[in-house]
This record gives sequence, C-alpha cells and structure tokens, in this order.
Amino acid sequence: MALSLEDLKNKTYWTKCSTCKKELPFGGAYYICSVSTCQGKRTGLHFCSVECWDAHLGFARHRDAGALDAVAPKREAYLASLEDAPAPEAARKVLVRPTGTMASPSSPAEVDTLVVVSKVKQLIRDQSDMSTSQCAIDALTGKVVQECRKAIDNARAAGRKTVMGRDIK
Repeated sequence: MALSLEDLKNKTYWTKCSTCKKELPFGGAYYICSVSTCQGKRTGLHFCSVECWDAHLGFARHRDAGALDAVAPKREAYLASLEDAPAPEAARKVLVRPTGTMASPSSPAEVDTLVVVSKVKQLIRDQSDMSTSQCAIDALTGKVVQECRKAIDNARAAGRKTVMGRDIK
C-alpha cells in the first residue's frame, strides 16, 4: 500500500532496508548494489549492511556485483523532492467496450492484461526486429476480450455451459 504525501512528510526515517526492513535514517550511510537494475527507481534496493546486500544475491543472480557506499538525503532535501515528484500512477487497467449480451455498450468494463506481454514482444521482435508499445498490448487484450464474449454467446446459443474451441471463430 502506498503512503499518502502527508504520511511521507511525517516519516522519521528515509526508507527501510530491502532485506531486514530496518529503518535507514535521513542523512545516514547505507549500501546499494553496483548492478544498475538494482538501483532503478522501480527496484530501488537499499541495504543497511553488507550482510543484507549479500542476502539479495540469492535471488538477483548477478554475475559480478559489489556493495557501494551511499548516503541518504537529508530530511529537507527529501521533502523538497516530494514536492517536485509527479503523482504515482495507478495500476494499469485496460478499458474495453463490452459487446454482445454481456453488458450495455455504454459502460466500459475494466480488464487486466490478458496476454503474456513478454511472449508477445518476443514474437514481434523475432518476426520483424520491431519494438512493441503498451498500446499494442492493450489492443490485443481488447481483441481477446471481444473474442471471448463472442465465444460465450456462441456457447449459450448452443445450450452449453462450457466454452469450447469451436465457439471461437
């Protein structure tokens, strides 16, 4: 659960150790992994000790890594960065206009991504050396939802409660 901006401003520590969850104080020393993927904004791994840094290697499987010294920002700098930071994005949902008898066409239904994104991107990359945007994934999810709804209608028309391959045309 994400903290509100007010809760972030009232924190008495900068962040927590990614391994043991010990609080890392403002302006205090901590360690980061030398591998860039562990330093990214999304990953953001911070460690209170070299032992905690070493513990993450079991799942990160780095070939050559080290613990780098770092210093946490002062409280004032942290609060200033909160003022400049954009609002966090919500979890990604795809809006799909329902078709057929499932719902009225005027009310969009929220649907999670229904395709394996990495597999779709790999297929497109292998076939064409092109990249794939999130919009393409959203469009594919919309097509999958559309075809599923048609298949449900076909199974109902046939008097079945099971959607079968023959219901997908």
